[in-house]
Amino acid sequence: MINLLFLISLGLLLLSLLLSVGLRRFPRATGAALLFFTCSTLLLLGLLLLQKLYHGQMTFLNPGFLWLLIIPKLLLLLQVFCPQRFQRPLDYPLTGSLPEPFSLAVLGNRHLPRVLGLVGLALFIVALARPMTIRTDKLPPTQGIDIMLVLDTSASMANRDFYPSRFVAAQKTAINFIGKRFNDRIGLTLFAKNTSLAAPLTLDHEAVKELVASLFIGVVDPTLTAIGDALGVAASHLKDSTAKSKVILLLTDGSNNAGALDPLLSAKAAAAYGIKVYTIATASPPGSTLFSSAEDEIDEGLLMNIAKETGGEFYRAKNELELQEIYNQINALEKTDFTQAARVSRSDMYRPFLLWGLALLLLGLALRQLVLIRVPDYGII
Repeated sequence: MINLLFLISLGLLLLSLLLSVGLRRFPRATGAALLFFTCSTLLLLGLLLLQKLYHGQMTFLNPGFLWLLIIPKLLLLLQVFCPQRFQRPLDYPLTGSLPEPFSLAVLGNRHLPRVLGLVGLALFIVALARPMTIRTDKLPPTQGIDIMLVLDTSASMANRDFYPSRFVAAQKTAINFIGKRFNDRIGLTLFAKNTSLAAPLTLDHEAVKELVASLFIGVVDPTLTAIGDALGVAASHLKDSTAKSKVILLLTDGSNNAGALDPLLSAKAAAAYGIKVYTIATASPPGSTLFSSAEDEIDEGLLMNIAKETGGEFYRAKNELELQEIYNQINALEKTDFTQAARVSRSDMYRPFLLWGLALLLLGLALRQLVLIRVPDYGII
């Protein structure tokens, strides 16, 4: 809106300038229009510069005072059409026979101090309206979903029926999944024969991704697979969470053959704490590829029961592409819905207007008294 008004005012200012040069028969009218649009253009230019300078939204605390901007314009018109009210004309003999002086130099000498004074008054009025900038900063969400990744690191995860291996494919898909969960706390539990909490729940996703990328087979004893213990450890770290949704993503390529906890009992405990478990089996069908196992090592029935007991889902990935698609499906199911808070900060801007207004008033006074030559009015403008 200000851009459009500035362009209109600038166009009218140029038109007034052309008319003041071409129509010398109406010097008062053209002079009044020229000064009027000069002031308007300067004010609008100042507002445009402020909008460029301040990236926040500019507004006024007391916008009603902006109506007082009519006063400088009325004073401008009165000075042009009724100059005798503002200064006493000099009376010289034979002034009636003298031509009316007119040039841009005369116009500047006569009216520049007035323009500066009126612009200064306008800036005082803008300062009275209390301009301010309003900046809105979005705050990070205070609550999302708590997700615990439970990753099998047993020796069988090194099989190469996934490219380049089951474990590397699990690492890559887990890292991609973490990168899509911007507002959720994520933790990491590792298991094979033993279970280890590698990372507690955190919003520092970069740290978790770096940790996942640095893992290797053998970080815990890789000889067996303790699914029940892994599920119990993950659930124990989620049970006290106040998040609206608590999720475990358990990825394995085997069956429970170690540990002290029964997997179904761990699943019942997780369900009691409101934790949903998604189970992901990662192994190609027996004999389907050169690197496939001779027998199916995965206890699909157990993983299905764990997911069913907790309200989750069971997935079977036969290759790395299917594994990525499974993570994408889980990411779509577990959406984080929240109302993002915002912090509004206000900054007063009246001081620059006040100081510039005072500076222009003093400059106009100095020009009038010390610099510009005073041109006699001959009783006319």
